[in-house]
Amino acid sequence: MMVKWLTIVNKKTRALARYFALLILLITAKSFAQNGNAFRNPDINIPPASDRPTGVIEVDAVFDGYSVNYIKDVVYASYGERDVVINLLLPSIESAESFPLIMFVQGSAWLPQNVYRSLPVLVDLARSGYVIASIEYRHSREALAPAQAQDVKAAIRFMRANAVRYNINPAKVGIMGSSSGGHLAALVGTSDGEITFLSQDNSDMPNDVQAVVDFFGPTDFRQMDDYPSQIIHNDARSPESLVVGGPIQDPEQRAMVSTYNPIAYISAEKDIPPFLIIHGDVDPLVPFNQSALLYEALKEANKEVTFYRVNGAGHGPGIFSADIMTIAKDFLDQHLK
Repeated sequence: MMVKWLTIVNKKTRALARYFALLILLITAKSFAQNGNAFRNPDINIPPASDRPTGVIEVDAVFDGYSVNYIKDVVYASYGERDVVINLLLPSIESAESFPLIMFVQGSAWLPQNVYRSLPVLVDLARSGYVIASIEYRHSREALAPAQAQDVKAAIRFMRANAVRYNINPAKVGIMGSSSGGHLAALVGTSDGEITFLSQDNSDMPNDVQAVVDFFGPTDFRQMDDYPSQIIHNDARSPESLVVGGPIQDPEQRAMVSTYNPIAYISAEKDIPPFLIIHGDVDPLVPFNQSALLYEALKEANKEVTFYRVNGAGHGPGIFSADIMTIAKDFLDQHLK
């Protein structure tokens, strides 16, 4: 009986000890949060160190870009219990300067995305003075078209609504995407003002963009099988059929397929931002001709467009090289800086 009583006492003692340890930790954390910088004096000028140990190698500091902060999974819209998020790469926001914004749409065949996949490729753009917002959207297994375009435009409006918070210049917004993300980027670029793609989130904010970079995005779904591809795009199981809700050649899907064609919104009378289109000539999934169709439509409407055919490049491999990303950066600098 005595052993059982001691066991109970020991358990209560340990529980009380854990409670008081946690309480002390919380008090200490609160005190540090309130006074964490109280012991710092930024006005003290630090002279160069005088130590030069034998064998030490000296180099000069190079300040060639901003440091980059990462903010994960910021909710920009909610649909019931489903939150959709953006991931942000921010130049050092201590600067008084506001930065242009690049909305990035990761390719995924409109299926569930890995929205973190291309963030490493985009870091150099953030270091050069861009805010990068990588957009998650409702994929085709949970919402059919035009949900994806609605989400991308809602994300643009959210970022403009939070321009002060993230140090953004709301008048300088570009959009860039790869594959299905390139399709959505192109669609956003050509469809400003189309009520089909508008939602209620931050509805007082504009969703136009000032530049578009389309990496090998589909454009005219119905013509995809006219060219060699490893996918039968007319099949009911193809990514294009799944996103519109049925086989793309089915007359019942004609209206939605047309709605999701960026070319359908191009006209000489309409204001359309400058386009940069980049596509590999041996792309096995999205035929090169899809970008050629978009390019010819923009040219015919007398819009500003630059088209790079990357010889030997596939569906991504050979595209995201340092040289190609420099081309993209130069284009964005020209139109957003």
